[in-house]
Amino acid sequence: MVNGICAVLFGLAVGSFLNVCIDRLPRGQSLLHRRSHCPVCKTTLAAHDLVPVLSYVLLWGRCRYCSAPIPKRVVLVEAGTGMLFLVFWSIYGASVYFLLATLAACVLLVVLIIGIEHGVGLGRGRGSPQVGKKGVRDGLRR
Repeated sequence: MVNGICAVLFGLAVGSFLNVCIDRLPRGQSLLHRRSHCPVCKTTLAAHDLVPVLSYVLLWGRCRYCSAPIPKRVVLVEAGTGMLFLVFWSIYGASVYFLLATLAACVLLVVLIIGIEHGVGLGRGRGSPQVGKKGVRDGLRR
């Protein structure tokens, strides 16, 4: 029981970092060197503004300083990562498989969310197949 709670709490913290990755990687920004800030008012966020899920709920999904809305994706990624960690903990327990499963899930989650938010993926990004009247073009059928 206690180990499962620790897994969820660790997952929430990792989910918070995943949100940093989702926000900063597409922009080419550093993941470690700049403190978290509101993208609207640019105010550096205090530690109590960064508690996963709890801060979002207590602030009603808005920035404490300028009242700009915080994307729902933030709380969904944090809570979802916490639940993923609990599921993997219940399956694998304290093992290398737990670490591998959570690492793979985190990487896939970041790639998925960045792809969705930036329109990269099958049929959307540059270099994807274009569907015309005669079927798929772009080197697959000529």
